[in-house]
Amino acid sequence: MALTRPKSLKELALEHLRESIIDGTLAMGQTLSERGISEDLGVSKSPVREALAQLRDEGLVNIEPQKGVRVFTLSEEEVAQICDFRQAIESAAFELALERNPAGLAKDMKDNVAAMTVARKNGDTKQYLALDTAFHQLIFKHAGNAYLASSYERYLGKIAALRTHLSGLPKHTDLSYLEHGKLADAVRTKDMPEIRRLLAEHIDRTREAYSIAIDRGQSSAAE
Repeated sequence: MALTRPKSLKELALEHLRESIIDGTLAMGQTLSERGISEDLGVSKSPVREALAQLRDEGLVNIEPQKGVRVFTLSEEEVAQICDFRQAIESAAFELALERNPAGLAKDMKDNVAAMTVARKNGDTKQYLALDTAFHQLIFKHAGNAYLASSYERYLGKIAALRTHLSGLPKHTDLSYLEHGKLADAVRTKDMPEIRRLLAEHIDRTREAYSIAIDRGQSSAAE
């Protein structure tokens, strides 16, 4: 039996910080302190510094000399580019997944939406958002292309954090849930034109929602 290698302090710090950014515990634009993180986690600064460097490579933090570390922020243009990226790469992965393992994709998506239903019934927003992220990962799991999967994985944390940021908007999660159900149904019937249409609608709503979030933030700041 193979032994599981214990996680290093850097890996533990990385997982903690990444999850805190994704679930919104650390807000977009928030300043981070190496010393504060070290004290909170009970580790030295070295593994924290290494973890922050990894998060910088993932686009989840910005590190500026003499200014320190901040959780990433996104402009409306950057969100539009992320949406363009998602539309292109998820559509390509859907095509492959429907060719290579349509039954597996349909089953996993059905199970995922069922779990989403339970999370919503229980009022567990954190679990729902984790399932939302997992839903889109299923496309790449069944596409069977490591290059597509790794390209998406590179920006997964940023996409998940953006999802959390928008989840507080009125009806955003309700609409998201309905759209996932429709996508799962289209996968079951192998209706690729409908999948493309639904996916475009689903991702375009992120663009619109972020514009609303920015407008609301600016309005709040002006009050």
